[in-house]
Amino acid sequence: MKGKLYSVGIGPGDPELLTLKAVRLLRECDVIALPKGDTDIMTASGIVSQVIDLSKKEQLIIYMPMTKDISAMNKAHREGADAIIKWMDKGKNVVFITLGCPTVYATCIYVHKLVHKAGYDTELVAGVTSVCAVAARLNTSLCEREEPLIILPASYKWATNFLDGPGNKVLMKSGKEIGRVCKELKALGLVKNAAMVERCGLPGEKVYQNIDEIDNSQNSYFSIILIKEKEFEK
Repeated sequence: MKGKLYSVGIGPGDPELLTLKAVRLLRECDVIALPKGDTDIMTASGIVSQVIDLSKKEQLIIYMPMTKDISAMNKAHREGADAIIKWMDKGKNVVFITLGCPTVYATCIYVHKLVHKAGYDTELVAGVTSVCAVAARLNTSLCEREEPLIILPASYKWATNFLDGPGNKVLMKSGKEIGRVCKELKALGLVKNAAMVERCGLPGEKVYQNIDEIDNSQNSYFSIILIKEKEFEK
Protein backbone atom coordinates (compact mmCIF):
# COMPACT_ATOMS: atom_id res chain seq x y z
CA MET A 1 0.00 0.00 0.00
CA LYS A 2 1.31 3.44 -0.92
CA GLY A 3 1.60 6.23 1.62
CA LYS A 4 -0.26 9.52 1.78
CA LEU A 5 0.98 13.09 1.53
CA TYR A 6 -0.31 15.69 3.97
CA SER A 7 0.66 19.29 3.20
CA VAL A 8 0.23 20.85 6.62
CA GLY A 9 0.02 24.51 7.59
CA ILE A 10 1.95 25.14 10.82
CA GLY A 11 0.89 28.75 11.36
CA PRO A 12 2.88 31.98 11.12
CA GLY A 13 5.51 31.40 13.78
CA ASP A 14 4.11 30.99 17.29
CA PRO A 15 4.11 27.21 17.96
CA GLU A 16 0.98 27.65 20.08
CA LEU A 17 -0.87 28.47 16.86
CA LEU A 18 -0.36 24.98 15.43
CA THR A 19 -3.69 23.22 15.12
CA LEU A 20 -4.42 20.03 17.01
CA LYS A 21 -4.62 18.22 13.67
CA ALA A 22 -1.20 19.50 12.63
CA VAL A 23 0.36 18.29 15.88
CA ARG A 24 -1.32 14.89 15.59
CA LEU A 25 -0.13 14.38 12.02
CA LEU A 26 3.39 15.46 12.91
CA ARG A 27 3.48 12.89 15.70
CA GLU A 28 1.94 10.09 13.65
CA CYS A 29 3.67 10.49 10.28
CA ASP A 30 6.62 8.41 9.06
CA VAL A 31 8.45 11.22 7.26
CA ILE A 32 8.53 15.00 7.70
CA ALA A 33 9.38 16.99 4.58
CA LEU A 34 11.07 20.26 5.54
CA PRO A 35 11.26 23.23 3.15
CA LYS A 36 14.61 24.95 2.74
CA GLY A 37 15.28 28.19 0.86
CA ASP A 38 18.52 29.72 -0.32
CA THR A 39 19.98 30.14 3.17
CA ASP A 40 20.72 27.77 6.03
CA ILE A 41 17.82 29.19 8.04
CA MET A 42 14.89 26.76 8.14
CA THR A 43 12.12 28.70 9.84
CA ALA A 44 9.40 26.05 9.52
CA SER A 45 11.48 23.27 11.05
CA GLY A 46 12.43 25.61 13.90
CA ILE A 47 8.75 26.03 14.76
CA VAL A 48 7.95 22.33 14.56
CA SER A 49 10.96 21.36 16.65
CA GLN A 50 9.33 23.13 19.59
CA VAL A 51 6.44 20.66 19.42
CA ILE A 52 8.02 17.34 18.45
CA ASP A 53 11.47 15.78 18.51
CA LEU A 54 12.54 15.91 14.87
CA SER A 55 15.49 13.62 15.52
CA LYS A 56 13.05 10.75 15.98
CA LYS A 57 11.56 11.23 12.51
CA GLU A 58 12.80 10.53 9.01
CA GLN A 59 13.51 13.96 7.55
CA LEU A 60 13.39 14.97 3.92
CA ILE A 61 14.76 18.38 2.92
CA ILE A 62 12.85 19.97 0.04
CA TYR A 63 14.69 22.80 -1.69
CA MET A 64 12.38 25.71 -2.51
CA PRO A 65 14.35 28.47 -4.29
CA MET A 66 13.40 32.08 -3.58
CA THR A 67 13.14 33.16 -7.20
CA LYS A 68 10.64 34.17 -9.87
CA ASP A 69 12.49 32.13 -12.48
CA ILE A 70 9.76 29.73 -13.61
CA SER A 71 12.15 27.10 -14.97
CA ALA A 72 14.16 27.05 -11.72
CA MET A 73 10.98 26.79 -9.65
CA ASN A 74 9.52 24.03 -11.82
CA LYS A 75 12.74 22.03 -11.56
CA ALA A 76 12.81 22.32 -7.76
CA HIS A 77 9.12 21.45 -7.45
CA ARG A 78 9.53 18.37 -9.66
CA GLU A 79 12.54 17.19 -7.67
CA GLY A 80 10.67 17.76 -4.42
CA ALA A 81 7.65 15.80 -5.64
CA ASP A 82 9.85 12.94 -6.85
CA ALA A 83 11.64 12.76 -3.49
CA ILE A 84 8.32 12.60 -1.62
CA ILE A 85 6.92 9.98 -3.99
CA LYS A 86 9.91 7.69 -3.31
CA TRP A 87 8.91 7.57 0.35
CA MET A 88 5.22 7.12 -0.48
CA ASP A 89 6.06 4.18 -2.74
CA LYS A 90 7.56 2.54 0.35
CA GLY A 91 4.21 2.88 2.10
CA LYS A 92 5.30 5.87 4.20
CA ASN A 93 3.01 8.76 5.09
CA VAL A 94 4.68 12.12 4.53
CA VAL A 95 3.88 15.43 6.21
CA PHE A 96 5.15 18.40 4.20
CA ILE A 97 5.13 21.41 6.52
CA THR A 98 4.59 24.97 5.36
CA LEU A 99 4.38 28.30 7.15
CA GLY A 100 0.88 29.70 7.53
CA CYS A 101 -1.65 27.79 5.45
CA PRO A 102 -0.95 25.70 2.33
CA THR A 103 -3.85 27.40 0.55
CA VAL A 104 -2.48 30.98 0.76
CA TYR A 105 0.59 31.82 -1.36
CA ALA A 106 2.35 28.67 -0.15
CA THR A 107 5.19 27.26 -2.25
CA CYS A 108 4.35 23.75 -1.05
CA ILE A 109 1.15 23.76 -3.11
CA TYR A 110 3.09 23.25 -6.35
CA VAL A 111 4.78 20.13 -5.05
CA HIS A 112 1.48 18.95 -3.57
CA LYS A 113 -0.29 19.28 -6.92
CA LEU A 114 2.42 17.33 -8.73
CA VAL A 115 2.13 14.45 -6.26
CA HIS A 116 -1.66 14.51 -6.53
CA LYS A 117 -1.52 14.61 -10.34
CA ALA A 118 0.75 11.55 -10.27
CA GLY A 119 -2.16 9.62 -8.76
CA TYR A 120 -1.20 9.56 -5.09
CA ASP A 121 -3.45 10.17 -2.09
CA THR A 122 -3.01 13.74 -0.84
CA GLU A 123 -4.62 16.08 1.67
CA LEU A 124 -4.28 19.79 2.41
CA VAL A 125 -4.41 20.64 6.11
CA ALA A 126 -5.32 24.25 6.82
CA GLY A 127 -3.26 26.34 9.21
CA VAL A 128 -3.56 29.75 10.87
CA THR A 129 -2.58 32.31 8.25
CA SER A 130 -0.04 35.06 8.82
CA VAL A 131 -2.75 37.44 7.63
CA CYS A 132 -4.99 36.59 10.58
CA ALA A 133 -2.07 36.54 13.02
CA VAL A 134 -0.94 40.01 11.96
CA ALA A 135 -4.43 41.49 12.36
CA ALA A 136 -4.65 39.94 15.82
CA ARG A 137 -1.19 41.28 16.73
CA LEU A 138 -2.35 44.76 15.66
CA ASN A 139 -5.48 44.28 17.81
CA THR A 140 -7.79 44.92 14.89
CA SER A 141 -10.08 43.06 12.50
CA LEU A 142 -9.36 42.15 8.92
CA CYS A 143 -12.85 43.05 7.78
CA GLU A 144 -16.23 43.89 9.31
CA ARG A 145 -19.80 43.87 8.01
CA GLU A 146 -19.80 44.69 4.30
CA GLU A 147 -16.05 45.40 4.07
CA PRO A 148 -14.26 43.36 1.39
CA LEU A 149 -10.75 42.05 1.93
CA ILE A 150 -8.11 41.88 -0.80
CA ILE A 151 -4.89 39.89 -0.30
CA LEU A 152 -2.04 40.87 -2.60
CA PRO A 153 1.54 39.64 -3.26
CA ALA A 154 3.39 42.92 -2.78
CA SER A 155 6.61 41.86 -4.53
CA TYR A 156 4.76 42.12 -7.84
CA LYS A 157 4.50 45.74 -8.97
CA TRP A 158 0.95 45.34 -10.30
CA ALA A 159 -0.32 44.56 -6.77
CA THR A 160 -0.34 48.21 -5.71
CA ASN A 161 -2.77 49.01 -8.53
CA PHE A 162 -5.50 47.74 -6.21
CA LEU A 163 -4.69 50.03 -3.30
CA ASP A 164 -6.96 52.89 -4.31
CA GLY A 165 -10.01 50.64 -4.60
CA PRO A 166 -12.62 49.90 -1.91
CA GLY A 167 -12.04 47.54 1.01
CA ASN A 168 -9.21 46.53 3.29
CA LYS A 169 -5.99 45.21 1.79
CA VAL A 170 -3.22 42.91 2.94
CA LEU A 171 0.18 43.14 1.28
CA MET A 172 2.15 39.92 1.74
CA LYS A 173 5.73 39.02 0.85
CA SER A 174 7.04 42.54 0.24
CA GLY A 175 10.64 41.42 0.66
CA LYS A 176 13.10 43.66 -1.17
CA GLU A 177 10.22 45.70 -2.59
CA ILE A 178 9.26 47.14 0.80
CA GLY A 179 10.74 50.56 -0.01
CA ARG A 180 8.75 50.88 -3.22
CA VAL A 181 5.57 49.70 -1.51
CA CYS A 182 5.87 52.24 1.32
CA LYS A 183 6.57 55.00 -1.19
CA GLU A 184 3.38 54.15 -3.09
CA LEU A 185 1.34 54.03 0.11
CA LYS A 186 2.55 57.52 0.96
CA ALA A 187 1.78 58.79 -2.54
CA LEU A 188 -1.78 57.50 -2.17
CA GLY A 189 -2.18 59.17 1.23
CA LEU A 190 -2.55 55.85 3.07
CA VAL A 191 0.04 56.32 5.80
CA LYS A 192 -2.60 56.68 8.54
CA ASN A 193 -4.47 53.66 7.17
CA ALA A 194 -1.52 51.26 7.25
CA ALA A 195 0.45 49.26 9.80
CA MET A 196 2.95 46.44 9.46
CA VAL A 197 4.20 43.44 11.40
CA GLU A 198 7.53 41.87 10.57
CA ARG A 199 8.23 38.25 11.60
CA CYS A 200 4.89 37.90 13.38
CA GLY A 201 5.21 35.32 16.17
CA LEU A 202 8.88 34.68 15.38
CA PRO A 203 12.05 35.82 17.16
CA GLY A 204 12.81 39.40 16.18
CA GLU A 205 9.16 40.35 15.70
CA LYS A 206 8.61 44.06 15.06
CA VAL A 207 5.36 46.01 14.98
CA TYR A 208 5.13 49.23 13.00
CA GLN A 209 2.04 51.26 13.80
CA ASN A 210 3.44 53.95 11.50
CA ILE A 211 4.97 52.93 8.18
CA ASP A 212 7.18 56.03 8.28
CA GLU A 213 9.18 54.14 10.93
CA ILE A 214 9.99 51.22 8.63
CA ASP A 215 13.66 50.72 7.83
CA ASN A 216 13.39 49.91 4.14
CA SER A 217 16.80 48.24 4.06
CA GLN A 218 16.24 45.78 6.92
CA ASN A 219 12.81 44.24 6.44
CA SER A 220 12.53 40.56 5.79
CA TYR A 221 10.43 38.37 3.52
CA PHE A 222 8.13 37.85 6.53
CA SER A 223 6.61 41.34 6.50
CA ILE A 224 2.89 41.95 6.17
CA ILE A 225 1.19 45.32 5.76
CA LEU A 226 -2.47 45.75 6.63
CA ILE A 227 -4.20 48.71 4.99
CA LYS A 228 -7.62 49.67 6.29
CA GLU A 229 -10.21 51.45 4.20
CA LYS A 230 -10.60 53.80 7.18
CA GLU A 231 -7.79 55.16 9.32
CA PHE A 232 -6.38 52.82 11.96
CA GLU A 233 -7.73 53.27 15.46
CA LYS A 234 -4.35 53.57 17.16
